[in-house]
Amino acid sequence: MNTIHKMILGLFLISSINCLAQDYKFGKVSKEELLEQSYTLDSTANAVILYENKKVYYEYNPTVRWFLLITEVHRRVKLYNKNGFDYASDEFLLYKNARAKEKVSDLKGITYNLEGDKVIKTKLKKEGIFENEFSENYDEVKFTLPNLQDNSVIEYKYKVISPFVYNMDRIVLQDQIPIKKLEVKVEMPEYFNFKKFTTGYLPIDLKETSSDGSFMYTPNRAKFFDVEKGMAGYGSKQPKQKPRAIDYKLNVNTILSTDVPAFKTEVYSGNINNYMSSVVYELQFTKFGNSVENYATTWEEIIKKIYSSPNFGGELDKTSYYKDDIQQLVGGVSDPIKKVGLIYSFVKNKMNWNGNYSDLTRQGVRKAYKEGTGNVAEINLMLTSMLKYAGIKANPVLVTSNTKVVSLFPTLDGFDYVITRVKLPNGSAFYLDATDKYGEPNVLPTRVIQGSARVIAENGKSQRLNLRPRKPSLNRNSLQYEIDVDGVVKGKSNNYHLDYLAHGFREKYGIYDQESQIKRIKEKYEVNELSNYEVKGANELGKPVNERFEFVVDDQIEVIDNEMFFSPLLFLRHKENVFKSDDRRYPVDFGHGFSDMYMVNIKIPEGYEIVELPKSGGFKLPDDMGSFSFNSKLVNGMIQISVTETMNSAVILPQYYAAIKEYYNQIIQKESDQVVLKKI
Repeated sequence: MNTIHKMILGLFLISSINCLAQDYKFGKVSKEELLEQSYTLDSTANAVILYENKKVYYEYNPTVRWFLLITEVHRRVKLYNKNGFDYASDEFLLYKNARAKEKVSDLKGITYNLEGDKVIKTKLKKEGIFENEFSENYDEVKFTLPNLQDNSVIEYKYKVISPFVYNMDRIVLQDQIPIKKLEVKVEMPEYFNFKKFTTGYLPIDLKETSSDGSFMYTPNRAKFFDVEKGMAGYGSKQPKQKPRAIDYKLNVNTILSTDVPAFKTEVYSGNINNYMSSVVYELQFTKFGNSVENYATTWEEIIKKIYSSPNFGGELDKTSYYKDDIQQLVGGVSDPIKKVGLIYSFVKNKMNWNGNYSDLTRQGVRKAYKEGTGNVAEINLMLTSMLKYAGIKANPVLVTSNTKVVSLFPTLDGFDYVITRVKLPNGSAFYLDATDKYGEPNVLPTRVIQGSARVIAENGKSQRLNLRPRKPSLNRNSLQYEIDVDGVVKGKSNNYHLDYLAHGFREKYGIYDQESQIKRIKEKYEVNELSNYEVKGANELGKPVNERFEFVVDDQIEVIDNEMFFSPLLFLRHKENVFKSDDRRYPVDFGHGFSDMYMVNIKIPEGYEIVELPKSGGFKLPDDMGSFSFNSKLVNGMIQISVTETMNSAVILPQYYAAIKEYYNQIIQKESDQVVLKKI
């Protein structure tokens, strides 16, 4: 081994030893950490997690004479520049119900900066910590570390104390920035038997060991639970006893990881939390002495519990608050489709969604109806109830929205959204969401179609549903233009957006005024001059959205001597492949399929002839996931180009990533093929 190789190996070993020996005690940040300018394994990182420690364990509480579930978090982050300052903030949710709630304690934070040769500490103050109600069942804790500068190091720690010992939160093992060192330890008493699930694409080195635990247990005259016998009793019938130690076995899971790569968020990612590496624990059963209680359940059992809730099934049975209005609205209507349309429009117009996701009502449907505002459950359970009252077969559909991690096993916390399904006498089905002002039957918002769903009936039966539209939504684009001898293009554009593409237009641009629409088109297509812009159908649900405008561009034609060169689609062509990574470990999620059709008619300048036209051709993605066709011809002295780009699959699995990346490379190349004109 030569001298240079020995030096490199020595430096590597020293670095590894330092990493392992690094003291991560809270409050002890080194100057080396503050002086670090970048992360050697990922120079693009704006921040890096230097150290993260998560410890989850059970602690016996003698006051309540039962266990509490404790989660301790300690995180230290290096902020290389201002773009990394977002990672000096954190937020988490605390679960609660009518009987108990989770609490946070020992929340501390420090920002470290280097001034000269001195380490300056700035502590997180109480006024920098915000706790507010997130929803009916969750409180939210937020904080941001103070005095942030380039190259700051921040660290914080906290403890969450939970009385909900049967529900262990998902343990996330990856972040959107790299992690230098991660330590996770989960300690489970022998009384609680959990099953493990893992998610994500990173290898997880999880070691299972056991150790001993104990707690002091004192029976008293109040009601108690005998851990040894697994039975309840009353101290009044028991002789007074001294505290005694209860010994038990601990099942210990340990994960140690170093140099965990960042989870790179890319285009069309959907809910990235579904794809990050993590470990999920499901409680299978508890065993205290000879008493065994099973907790593993089915979706049908979960559905029955939700349906029996007064904040769900109970709200469907209430009719008095709306029956006069609905009777007046549809009393003389016999056509079921017309009834559905009238009631659906009535609820959409009367009710305003407050932005809160929930599968249960909060203030109740009666109060929500009176005030004209409510959460998802209140609005759509109200809609379901009204339809049933009018003689329509309607059922609620429970949804896990695209903002919530999909549950790997049946759980009461698995849903956060409700929509309505209507079954008509002819066998067809409508899916409705009255929170969406731009919604139509079977045209649902992205937050719903990118999630997962189950429809439920009164008997508790459930059926999993795929709410993605079966057919691609259509864009039809017509482009007519002529070229003058100087290469200036004048033309007209006529675009039709249908189905989900019309819905997306209304959501994004429906409230734009004329001036804002013109500015948007100019920026999108880089058009020099734009006139006579008009949009039709933006406020007419069920109809296409039609955009028309006239344009002038002077930079699309390249004139060299006596020849002209240009791409016939002009500003409509794909210029850049949005899929840039070499590989991808999670799906591409378009939300829904789509088909873009372009019809182009080109009048060439007088005194010029066509030397070359792009060749017709096409190609497909595997398994009929998508296709592209390009056709060109000359008709009565006019160039006619027709292009169709269709994506049949809303979701492309990771194994097809290379194929879809190459597919768009081919599209870009084909749409860049040029027409060549020559002066006669």
